[in-house]
Amino acid sequence: MRDPENRELRSRERYWALALLVSWLAFCGLFVVSAALYPGGNWLDPAAPGHRFFANYVCDLTQPVSLSGVNNPFGSRLAQLAMLCFAIALAGFFWLLPRFFAPATRAALWVRALGECSVLSYLAVPLTPSERFGEVHAWLALLSAAFGFLAAFCAVWALCWSSKPARALGFVGALALTAGALHACLFVRYLHARAPAPLIVPAAQKVAALLLSAWMLGVAWLTLSSRQEPRDRG
Repeated sequence: MRDPENRELRSRERYWALALLVSWLAFCGLFVVSAALYPGGNWLDPAAPGHRFFANYVCDLTQPVSLSGVNNPFGSRLAQLAMLCFAIALAGFFWLLPRFFAPATRAALWVRALGECSVLSYLAVPLTPSERFGEVHAWLALLSAAFGFLAAFCAVWALCWSSKPARALGFVGALALTAGALHACLFVRYLHARAPAPLIVPAAQKVAALLLSAWMLGVAWLTLSSRQEPRDRG
């Protein structure tokens, strides 16, 4: 690759890394405000006051009427916007991941294609609250998770055969992948159960989200701090 092309690619990578960071920070800010505005209720205890970090699903905040039966028009809009910001961060993350793969790997195309399919299906999740759309909401979330799981699996495999910093990213990715798979299995297990899902199901979602966030921030930080010229991954 010629030097001008190198500089252009490096500039795009820095742009995506900054977009990832800004979008993730916007997600955090909007999530905190929407959680503070949430009237209350979770699937185990509809009468519980306020938001419970490990008891509420993230999507609970997007409901126009809380699980306690109280209208939540402003907070639900903020939560939907928060999830859209997270989708932008995910798009940047999946685009950047292949820069850390070994030159000979062919996983870049799969990671980007599957990852962006995950983002596109994820965009519909906050816009289809279960109160209005029923199980459509749950199946869209599972579809997004399936694409994301495949993209993450390919990425972890490729990272484990790359440089030392890349292997560290692969380790964090493997933890996020494991937590996400656990949550998906539990979610499907209790999707049609008569009793509400136990606390471990929403708690596993939050643990998976925290690990995924750590993976995303690691990719952004290494991209912004790296002085090495990028290779063309095709």
